[in-house]
Amino acid sequence: MKTVTIREAQHNLGKILLEVEAGQTVQITRRRVPLARLVPEPSNADNATGVDWSDHAGRVVSTGKSVGTDDILDDLRGER
Repeated sequence: MKTVTIREAQHNLGKILLEVEAGQTVQITRRRVPLARLVPEPSNADNATGVDWSDHAGRVVSTGKSVGTDDILDDLRGER
């Protein structure tokens, strides 16, 4: 795992993201204390959430009413 400071991350974000995209995990530190970790996003085939997004837009639009944030979150979680 690569470690960078906040300053390095600010100045080299594009390069760091290319490394993450290539599969590298990058830890961001402040005064040598870990603050955050950038990890590669799983590919669509490895989608860990198991959420089927194929008809999401159709379900939200088809309601024909004003949709609030809670309704959207419930729909995304499959609680509708």
